[in-house]
Amino acid sequence: MSNQIKIILIIIVLLGIGFFWYLGKNTQNTNPEINVSGDSSTKELAFQSEGLRTNTAKASIPLEKVLDGGPGKDGIPALTNPKFIGIEDAEKDIAGDVDGIVVSVGDTTKFYPFSVMVWHEIVNDVVGNKPLVVTFCPLCGSAIVFDTKDQFGVSGKLYESNLLMYDKSTESLWSQSIGTAVVGDRTGEKLAIYNSQLMTFQDFKKKWPNGQVLSTDTGHSRDYSFYPYRDYNDSEDIFFPISVKDTRLPTKEIMYVVNAYEHSVAFPVKQLSSSIVSIAVGDNKVSANLIDGEVIVKDSSGKILPGYNEMWFSWATQHQKDGVVWIK
Repeated sequence: MSNQIKIILIIIVLLGIGFFWYLGKNTQNTNPEINVSGDSSTKELAFQSEGLRTNTAKASIPLEKVLDGGPGKDGIPALTNPKFIGIEDAEKDIAGDVDGIVVSVGDTTKFYPFSVMVWHEIVNDVVGNKPLVVTFCPLCGSAIVFDTKDQFGVSGKLYESNLLMYDKSTESLWSQSIGTAVVGDRTGEKLAIYNSQLMTFQDFKKKWPNGQVLSTDTGHSRDYSFYPYRDYNDSEDIFFPISVKDTRLPTKEIMYVVNAYEHSVAFPVKQLSSSIVSIAVGDNKVSANLIDGEVIVKDSSGKILPGYNEMWFSWATQHQKDGVVWIK
């Protein structure tokens, strides 16, 4: 390679570094407590060519760290007004060892199998007259239910290998893992967690024989018998870059997570049993145990805290500052 070509390549690299430095400087506030760029009068649409009306002038994360996950906006179609069927009909399509999200409201209990959720990731639903958004990011094993009337779709973008949802009103982007808007007009807003459990279809059938199951009749042509991520859950591989590598637990270990006393508190599900374990959170404590296949977490007053499941690497990446983890 000639010296002239080498010089040209060096200039291109330096220009690229300068561009990303400039972009990062202009998408982050110098105040780390607020860390929101832009103001109410500023409007930028950096993702408009990809079909997103997100106001990218306002953000709490660097825009250059927002990555394309593959399918674009709505390439993974969220479900709204989904159909549900009984156990007997569901057995025709869903194997007993398929994991799923269990949600109960009053006398109504529903099962959202991962075999369906992996193709849609978001279900805008109503359970027992309560509007809920049921979400699943297969890259992070994060199965989280939000207590909100907002409707959400799949943006096709990722941050820290995690699903970025968009709300239908402003198309702000929300980090599913932390339930917080990170890009757009609603940046900084946070969603409330609604309690959910993770179990197999076999266990769900035994505990709720009259339960309802998300139907494969979704209006979309998908092979719900095929799991596209294959052995991802059992490997140490992560498909997209993350900023933290925390090796205290295996990468894909499933955690049960609650918010308590301004901290995110996580318990490795495999290490829990019927015996109660506790961990200090500041001057308080949070306890957890397994009761009839469900993880029950309580605060110091004995109040049950709503929780969700997530892979270790994802939780650890998001909660280095506010995270508290119990390990046997």
